[in-house]
Amino acid sequence: MSAHLAPLNPAQRAAATAPAPVLVLAGAGSGKTETLIRRVADIILNGEPPDRLLCITFTAKAAGEMRSRLAALLGPERTPRWVGTFHAIMARLLIEDGAGVPGLPRGFAILGQGDARELLMQAAGIQDRKEASLLQEAVSLLKNGLVTDPRRLPRSSALSRFEPEVLAQAAAVLPAYRSALAGRQALDFDDLIALPVAAMQADPALAAHWSARWTEILVDEYQDTNHAQHALVRLLAGTPGRVFAVGDDLQAIYGWRGADVAHIRRFGKDYRAAPPALKLETNYRSTPTILRAANAIAAEDPEALPKILRPADPKAPPGPSITIREAPTAEDEGRGVLNWVQALRRKQPELPWRKCAVLVRASFVAEPILAALRQTDVPVRLVTDREPEPPKEVLAAIAWLRLAMSRSRGGKAGAHVWEPAADDAFRRACAFPARGIGGALFGRLREHATKQSLALAAAVATLTATPTERQGLEAVLGVAGEIADGVSRQTLGPAGALRLAAEASEIVERLGLDGKLGYAWAAALRTAEQAGSVVAYCDGAALGAIPGEAEPADAVQVLTLHRAKGLEFDHVLLAGLEEGVWPNWQAEQQGAIAEERRLFYVGVTRARHSLQLSWVRQRRDWAGKPSRFLAEVPKALTETGTAYWQAKGSGSTSRTAAGRPARPVKPPSQAETDQLVAEFTARKAAKTLR
Repeated sequence: MSAHLAPLNPAQRAAATAPAPVLVLAGAGSGKTETLIRRVADIILNGEPPDRLLCITFTAKAAGEMRSRLAALLGPERTPRWVGTFHAIMARLLIEDGAGVPGLPRGFAILGQGDARELLMQAAGIQDRKEASLLQEAVSLLKNGLVTDPRRLPRSSALSRFEPEVLAQAAAVLPAYRSALAGRQALDFDDLIALPVAAMQADPALAAHWSARWTEILVDEYQDTNHAQHALVRLLAGTPGRVFAVGDDLQAIYGWRGADVAHIRRFGKDYRAAPPALKLETNYRSTPTILRAANAIAAEDPEALPKILRPADPKAPPGPSITIREAPTAEDEGRGVLNWVQALRRKQPELPWRKCAVLVRASFVAEPILAALRQTDVPVRLVTDREPEPPKEVLAAIAWLRLAMSRSRGGKAGAHVWEPAADDAFRRACAFPARGIGGALFGRLREHATKQSLALAAAVATLTATPTERQGLEAVLGVAGEIADGVSRQTLGPAGALRLAAEASEIVERLGLDGKLGYAWAAALRTAEQAGSVVAYCDGAALGAIPGEAEPADAVQVLTLHRAKGLEFDHVLLAGLEEGVWPNWQAEQQGAIAEERRLFYVGVTRARHSLQLSWVRQRRDWAGKPSRFLAEVPKALTETGTAYWQAKGSGSTSRTAAGRPARPVKPPSQAETDQLVAEFTARKAAKTLR
């Protein structure tokens, strides 16, 4: 057996060496990423050039980890260059080989969500940002659904959550929005997928040309593909269908943003040459008790692909029972969480706080839990579905480095050559720190660069400009040159190169050493450290590999379920398990209960050693009843706990805080749920959660 395959179990080894096309149905905690990485190594070590492999995943963090692990296994020189998110991969492809795509602006910029929203607001003639965010979500779904006729919208749970007038407004504004993007010579993130898919569907020769670049396409988390991404993979795979897909239909939880679990479930129909799905069922994470519960929950979905999670050690002890706790009120649930965490620490004084997690379906469920934890010395960290956008100072430092690394020697007499791939970085570098380079000057430069088929930076030399204008533009190129020379001379890694870019551009003086800016800067440096090389970092930084959150301090993690996917914790508590909250009322109306159950499955399988489930009899002004999902956990695996959850001196728990009788048991209405969310959002805006 080859050494690089030796760490794999028999099922993983079979998956790592099976000929494509093949689907690997990988259960939670079954080592799917390791299997994919070992497959890449096996292909390369058997003689395939690294650049002939395309590895696609869904998050920048996952892509960075994949690159890092491949570099450790194969060495940097044999690490595939085409490893990244869907958007990062397609951005690079369009930059390098996008000449055959109709309507693709030369030297195009890629607008982030904020800039794209501003442009959409202008196109729609609206000023309300909340309305704009909702409209942007609808427009994004239409683009990712490859909708060409707004009168014929596809039926999907993602679109059904919008009112008809919002969808009509989104369809109506699309032409104006596309015109505005063209005027800015820009694409938004959705265009990076939808535009090349449309081009390949219209031009089979282009599809064949791009498909020939790779001998195999490896896709992680295949269950999360939306319509445009699914179409993209099929087009790039070509007739042979050279696709290695890894995923788990039971962890498909992004239907609300356009992902379709049917893609993984119909893999065999899309790729007729594929054998029956290979299965990774050995779980290296959870106790047998937790796995039995997960299997029981999975069995409630009649459309799920059959799979049984099994412990890695057949003789492993079952582990503690799953505790179901009933709290009188939401405030009691918060105090119960506090008592639960403190009890764990008393039992295990060396247990890190971060190994304890509270997972919630809705953010408002977390509010009383956070309040209870923050009244003590228990450190706590809230992680929500929306990641904060990096500050402009951090984005500017990254842009300066990307601009610097786009310079090479290759012109006449060894002159410097600037690549158009960094045109957007050049724009940002000119804007921050400010050097008096206004919009009119930049417009003339863009027009000149387009006529001469040059990168913006390269077009500076021949632009007709005043001495002051030329001085400002050349100053930018001079600083970028200093950064490039410094990186080369000092043989810096990605983090060192990013520090040098911040220093040379004088941005470092604005970053500070603490506070939000300092925190974001630390996160950026950490992201850079994981990139493997300066080139790899710059390749990904235009899109997904912007700095995320830094490694959290040792604190109890309070997360929404969607942010918890892919993570694991020693001890997990799932809170707010009431009808109308989980599953939520809207899912009931939209027929999306199956996805709510998959969220429950994901939550259960995050736990390694112990699992607690809690529900509240009275949340705000309605009386609740336990979620139907609690009944899907076999009673033989559970126990009822009360010690942590009894309200002190609360007396009767059948009355509201104001002394009124609680309403009859029923789930909250949509209006009540919306009111809770609105109240929570308002409080959060008034006082930022720590």
